[in-house]
Order: sequence, then structure tokens, then C-alpha cells
Amino acid sequence: MSEDSKILISHTEKNTDLLGPYRRFVIWVHGCCFDCEGCLAENTKNGAYTETNIKDLAQEILMSDTEGITISGGEPFLQAKALFELVSLLKSIKDIGVIIYSGFTLEELQENDDSKNLLSVTDILIDGRYIKKLDDGRAYIGSSNQRLHYLSDRYKNIGQEYYSEKKRRAEIKFTLDKAVLIGVPSKNVLEVWQKVKEKSGGEICDF
Repeated sequence: MSEDSKILISHTEKNTDLLGPYRRFVIWVHGCCFDCEGCLAENTKNGAYTETNIKDLAQEILMSDTEGITISGGEPFLQAKALFELVSLLKSIKDIGVIIYSGFTLEELQENDDSKNLLSVTDILIDGRYIKKLDDGRAYIGSSNQRLHYLSDRYKNIGQEYYSEKKRRAEIKFTLDKAVLIGVPSKNVLEVWQKVKEKSGGEICDF
């Protein structure tokens, strides 16, 4: 690993259960190659970001009281090599679970060596572009074309229960200068979020 290996990050959340089983450290990477209509994470494509040193990020994750990490975006596999370095470093120190949301399909990812390396250390992959007209209200998954792949046995038992929930869950968090939407929102939460966006004079981030 290079001493200056970095990942482009839009946002991190140190402890949530809204994007995977157990308590999770969530990373929203910056940058996306897709233009999905109705995307709620547009900020991760066009908004502000930081270049985060992999070793510093790993230390922050290891210090958090979480079972694993969830990586979303943006498109994580555009930074597959750096994320593989991050996950490999984490796993060399702690038994940590990995969930990734990607706009690419599993079949597309298997055609690229860097992506295959990252898949090899991933426990759950949720794949496919978000298609607004196929948004069927499933908890934790944006549209019905997107698939949940268990790439290891780590979450197979609890995952079946977690991802079969009937209702979507999301939360809106406020800081001094920012409002952040976390999770896959229901229609009611989306309505509240739209009002927040209309009234807010600060930075708005959709995750």
C-alpha cells in the first residue's frame, strides 16, 4: 500500500443500523458514472468531497463500536483498488463485515480485475442501477431490479430477516451547517425531506 493512498469521500456515518445488519460504519464515496433518474445521492456525484488517507480512515473505522462497514455512493467500484486496500487492511486487524451498494451488476463487475478483488472481500453486494419506475418500496433497496447477493455466509441468516422488513427506514440528521438523509426513505420521509430542502439555507446532503 502506498503511504499516500487515498479514497474520495462524500460523507461517513460512524454508527447506524439503517444500511445493513448490526451497527455499521457507513462510507459514501464520491464520484459516479451513472445518471439515474430520481437518484437521492446526487450530492455524492456533484457535491463536496474530501481525499481521505486509507490508513487514517481504517483507524477511524476500527475505533468505532461497529460490526462492519457499508460502502455506498456514488459508485464504489470506480475506486475498487483503493477500497480493496482499505478492506484488506481492516480485515488484517479485525474480523469485519462488508456490504457494498453498486450501480453495476455483479456480472459487469466480474469482468474487471480490480472489481473482482473487491468482491472477494465483500459479504453482501446490492447491485444494479436505480430505476425510478421500478421503485416498489422495498426496505433498504431502491428498485425491484436491484439484487441482493450473499457473497459469503456471514450475513445469510440475519440478512434474510433484515432485508425482508416490510417498511423502509431512514433518518434526517442535522448539524450546524448540514442536513443529511440516511437510509432508503419511505414516501412520508421523502415529503419531509423535500420540505427541509426547500427551507434550508445550509448544505443539503442526500445519502
